[in-house]
Amino acid sequence: MVVYAYTSMTKVINPAGWSDDNHPERDSTVFYGEYKCSGPGSSAAGRVKYTKHLTDEQIKPFLSLGYIQCSKWLLPPPNPKV
Repeated sequence: MVVYAYTSMTKVINPAGWSDDNHPERDSTVFYGEYKCSGPGSSAAGRVKYTKHLTDEQIKPFLSLGYIQCSKWLLPPPNPKV
C-alpha cells in the first residue's frame, strides 16, 4: 500500500508514479493512491492506470494517527521546564 497525501513532488518523480520492478504480478495487488499532491511531479498524466485519486472521504483513514499505531512508537512532545 502506497499513499501520498499533501506531498510536494519535484520533477524527479517517475511520471508513472509506481514501478513494479519488472514483476508485473505486483500490479494486481498494489494500492497506489494520491491526495492533494503538488509540484511538477504530481501531474496525473502518465500515472499507472490503477492510481487512485482519493476523495476527502477516502483519505480520512490514512491521515489518522491511529492508522500508524502512533501510541506504540511515537513519543509525546517534550515538556520544557519553565
